[in-house]
Amino acid sequence: MQSSINRDGRLPEPDELIAEGEPPFADAAVETAREKADQDLNALQQELRLLKAHIGALREDAEAALKAKATSVDASAHVQLGDYPWLKLAAAICATFIAARLVRRLPFGVMLAGFAGHLTDARTPGMRSRMSALRSV
Repeated sequence: MQSSINRDGRLPEPDELIAEGEPPFADAAVETAREKADQDLNALQQELRLLKAHIGALREDAEAALKAKATSVDASAHVQLGDYPWLKLAAAICATFIAARLVRRLPFGVMLAGFAGHLTDARTPGMRSRMSALRSV
């Protein structure tokens, strides 16, 4: 802290003290700290407003993207399935459900016999010749 008397022997002027960073009176230091805190608070509030604006813009972009995707999916369904795609999809689901119920009611032996018949038909003649060659060894 600077003494109250300069080297010249005169009292310093208040502007000289302020220029050196020393407050002219004790309450001035508190006021500058309060001003600094207010400035920091204002800066943070401004940043918060900017972040809220960015979040709002991101939400709008996400909503627009979802709406565009939904429109695209709906158009694709209409192209693939015609005028009433959801009705046709529901009919396919019902048909699958009824087919599954009917398959469950079949006796297991009948299904296994049908499967075994397919296995014997699926064997190629080359496979039969290899099997007979293995048996002869």
